[in-house]
Amino acid sequence: MLKKPWLHFLVLGLFLFTAGRWAFPVPKPILGPPNAARLKAMTENYSQFSRDDISPTVLSRFIDAELRDELLFREALQRGLQYRDAAIEQRIIRNMRFLDADTQADDATLVEQGYALRLPLTDEVIRRRLVQIMERLIVATARSAPPTPDEIAARYQRDINSWLEPPLYSFSHVFLSVERADEMLQLIAAVEADQMSSEQARALGAPFLSGYDFRLQSAEQMSRVFGVVFAEQLTALDPAPGDWVGPITSAFGQHYVFIAAVQPERTMPLEEVSLKIEGALVREAEERAVDDWVSNAFIGYEVVRS
Repeated sequence: MLKKPWLHFLVLGLFLFTAGRWAFPVPKPILGPPNAARLKAMTENYSQFSRDDISPTVLSRFIDAELRDELLFREALQRGLQYRDAAIEQRIIRNMRFLDADTQADDATLVEQGYALRLPLTDEVIRRRLVQIMERLIVATARSAPPTPDEIAARYQRDINSWLEPPLYSFSHVFLSVERADEMLQLIAAVEADQMSSEQARALGAPFLSGYDFRLQSAEQMSRVFGVVFAEQLTALDPAPGDWVGPITSAFGQHYVFIAAVQPERTMPLEEVSLKIEGALVREAEERAVDDWVSNAFIGYEVVRS
């Protein structure tokens, strides 16, 4: 066999092919540079909520995020995920009917036409949807083990200060608008003289859109309904259950407040927050799975950052 000329040519061909692949490897597909329009939108959105200039570190994070999404988008397209999602089909149908409001084509035809026009490649909503689908696919195939009770307990101890719950107040109130604020002292005198309940006293006041009875409210929750001044005044009085306190000022007027119950500051026990901790650990594991997958996938691309 060693004297056969065809065998010599075969061995030489295999050698040359292998040497060529080693000396001249197949170039990697190029990923990037980041889409300028999307990067500009990120920076403008950041500037609206931050007074600081965009630092090189922040800009680098934006570039990383854009390249990450572009990679996930490309990988989703390569797997044909755009053909398997009903929401994407509905988006294509909507876009096609927008392009031609008088079309008589049925939905299936519009979907086919939309794919022919390569709408999934240009529509930002479809792009975001495909990125999300690809993330879910990665998570589904990662098969991460659920958090163990020991891991949940360890996270509880690590973040013990975050489980400190502020004082909570259950109360009812009688409301008078700004225009009637000068009547408040007379209202208070009537409530005290007749030893009225909060329900009886309410008839002396004005309607209040958000209601009259509030249960287990923190200062932050009260601020969202009544304003910061109301919450600061009420908590500063350190009221006890059964107390009437006021008048207390809000963004709307004056309030005379009956304190039904007070739950002192406390650290929530593990059994009360274990489900929340478990959910956080699961989300973190999913994010790590996606990040690890993306890091490995980047190796297969020639990444251009600018």
